[in-house]
Amino acid sequence: MFELAGLAYDLVKDLAKYLEWKEEDKLVDFRWPEYSGFSAKVAEAGKSVFWSKPDLVQRRMHEGCELAYEVDKGKRVRRRIVLRDGLVLMSKPKDN
Repeated sequence: MFELAGLAYDLVKDLAKYLEWKEEDKLVDFRWPEYSGFSAKVAEAGKSVFWSKPDLVQRRMHEGCELAYEVDKGKRVRRRIVLRDGLVLMSKPKDN
């Protein structure tokens, strides 16, 4: 009985590890959102993107903005878009 419980625990633990998403930073240049088409994809969802200083991220998230991620579902990785100087790409709902 205990062996069966141990086996089930190992399976669930391995499944949880498999389903885990990694987070990475993607270093880009200032115009990357436009020429990559990322801004257009975000606009289809009714949002706009903007660059934010890292020290303002928490305040902007409190105001309803979100970090913008590039998602690779196959590798289970989501990449935070950043500039060399530390600015972070964020999104916010478009004003109608």
